[in-house]
Amino acid sequence: MQTIGLDISAMPDAAQRLSPGTPSLPLALLTYYQCAGNSAINTAYNQLLSPEDIYQEQGYLIFMHENQGVVDWGIRLQDLEQANPIVWQRNNDEQAWYAEDYQLSSFLMANWYWAEFGEEKPEEFFRL
Repeated sequence: MQTIGLDISAMPDAAQRLSPGTPSLPLALLTYYQCAGNSAINTAYNQLLSPEDIYQEQGYLIFMHENQGVVDWGIRLQDLEQANPIVWQRNNDEQAWYAEDYQLSSFLMANWYWAEFGEEKPEEFFRL
């Protein structure tokens, strides 16, 4: 049986791999990978990138692609030290970034919920 969590201790730190001196990945993202990083739901609709595939672009650490490639989601590099930063969305046609209404932990759970049930809920629904 395949475990759905990733072994964080064996995972190279994506932020350090991309740019030495960059802070570690936010705790919310590390925790999600550890709990559900291998779950099929992460690629059932939108594509959560594996830690090895996370990359930097335009001052953001990009961790997820929309299923049709219209938008990407990332975290501002300057916010990586935060445990649960705001998620930003890039419209790939305009190359413009917009703040989401979700912190990272709520955003990840909202995507899980959307892929499972096909409906949206406000961030408050996902707060612990």
